[in-house]
Amino acid sequence: MNKWRLLILLVGCWMAAGFALFGGQKTPDHTRPPHPGNVKRIVSLAPNLTEILYALGLEQKIAGVTLLSDYPPDAAHKPKIGTFWQPNIEAIIAAKPDMVITLGFNRQTDIARRLERIGCNCLTVNMEKVSELFEAIETIAAATGTQGRSAELALDLRTKLDRLSALMGNDAGTKVLWVISRDPLRVAGKETFVNELIELAGGVNAIGQTIHKYPPVGAEQVIACAPEVIIEPAMGRKTVPEQKKEALVYWSKFENVPAVANGRIYVISPDAVCRLGPRLYQGVETVARCLKPELFAD
Repeated sequence: MNKWRLLILLVGCWMAAGFALFGGQKTPDHTRPPHPGNVKRIVSLAPNLTEILYALGLEQKIAGVTLLSDYPPDAAHKPKIGTFWQPNIEAIIAAKPDMVITLGFNRQTDIARRLERIGCNCLTVNMEKVSELFEAIETIAAATGTQGRSAELALDLRTKLDRLSALMGNDAGTKVLWVISRDPLRVAGKETFVNELIELAGGVNAIGQTIHKYPPVGAEQVIACAPEVIIEPAMGRKTVPEQKKEALVYWSKFENVPAVANGRIYVISPDAVCRLGPRLYQGVETVARCLKPELFAD
């Protein structure tokens, strides 16, 4: 896979995730929304922001979403205002929003500034860590008058995560290698949302500390870190079974790696694990099922 194909792969997951996997320069949260009672038309500039709006019961007020906003399924039928990476200002204006919600990285904050100059109200939130997810939900709820739903959502997420943590126990965490691509081999480092998923599921990141968030690694590093579980989110247009078949062939050459020797190679659906949003618990449970499948036999 050449460097341009790799770039397309990474950006594709980045866009689908709503910027959960790859960070940019963050900006402070800022808001210039109207009074919550006057917010009747909302444009969302990221799939995970769209999911938050639905979780807060605001689906009837959504006037526009980005192309990869596909969850809940109804979101796919909302008017489109361009892509996550390249929103269409004309389409946003045509949606006549009372509020435009953006993420806090340069491309979208630049869009927010341009919109504000022509009188659009914008709300910008940072959302690269789990703690920031809860903060973003609270911020959006305060701006839309849905604090009650926000409190219920946060409590539900925290309760489920605590219950899962108790189920997984306090023993030494399973060592996980999280694969972003195989050609070249690239994995998730510790300074990532993925690392938080692994730790919330009771595991530890096998690769350890790295300079880059998603570093390329060689065979020697894979052998040295001795992962007990290898996880690959399905990428591109390949189905989970198709990628699982390819993964088994690829990893067979690492027969001395514990995860390979014990058949602990998992290919999983990417949505809940690549998109930091209200489905956080589903993502963590998906990882937990890979680490201790015996606990979920029933």
